[in-house]
Amino acid sequence: MWIKDFTSERDNPLKEPPFLEITHLCYSDILPAWEYPWHAHQNEYEVTFVMKGKGRLVVNEEETPVQEGDVYVMPPNTYHKNVAVDSAGMEYLVIRFAANEDNTDLHRYFAELGPAVTRSGSYFEYFTSTCRMLLNLHVSNGGFADEDLQIICLGMIRLVRMLLENKSLTIRTKSDFSMNDMLVYITEHCEEKITLQTLSKKFSISSSHLSRIFTQAFHCSPIDYLINARMARATEYLGRTDKPVAEIAQLVGYDNRFYFTNLFTKRIGCSPTEYRERLASKDLPKNPGEITWHK
Repeated sequence: MWIKDFTSERDNPLKEPPFLEITHLCYSDILPAWEYPWHAHQNEYEVTFVMKGKGRLVVNEEETPVQEGDVYVMPPNTYHKNVAVDSAGMEYLVIRFAANEDNTDLHRYFAELGPAVTRSGSYFEYFTSTCRMLLNLHVSNGGFADEDLQIICLGMIRLVRMLLENKSLTIRTKSDFSMNDMLVYITEHCEEKITLQTLSKKFSISSSHLSRIFTQAFHCSPIDYLINARMARATEYLGRTDKPVAEIAQLVGYDNRFYFTNLFTKRIGCSPTEYRERLASKDLPKNPGEITWHK
């Protein structure tokens, strides 16, 4: 797996419409068995191309089966997660682009779309070959030359729009529900001392009722979600910084390093130190902020 964020001016040299500002690429050849926790992206659209395998896209309270050849779109600030349905996992490529406020037809279309899944059909070979081209460009060149990234991704996103406009191929998923604010709060404050009691006070609801409706909506308890969010943040610290494990434990809300290590090992399958060693064995680039690998 690799992840690359595009943050500098030179990453997106083409500024005039209809070009998109590409902010992120991610390739995964196997969906983690522990499931990546609920997450959302501020001011970015996310487009996922399923290249191999099958799984489930979970958006708020609704699960949608996805498989090889499917393409799905997540608008900004929409909580979702991918779940593999078997040990074979799921291979996919993700493109994120900025939700710019320019008045172009393409941006207007995605702004009005909402979460949606469509099938690539006869365009599957085009999508997979283009995804492979992006992978090869990244791996062989360590980056993209001039406007290559924008041009390639623009063609893919335009085709996605065309597919989404075919109502017989497209599934719309739910996006508005009352639990969203709670997910946002836990995710953004996961390093703080959050308990059922503090959540109960924050949202003016009894702790038992809060736990019941949260579990109904997301199939895990609020505290379970909090732990997953903390572990996900810890993996980022381990992959992108040289901070010691004890400091990372505090940064994600745990004063006791040993308690944090036990939780991390139980959730991720190895200790924080082992996780960092596995990352190092992948011969990562010297700039840890550029690419993060996951076992």
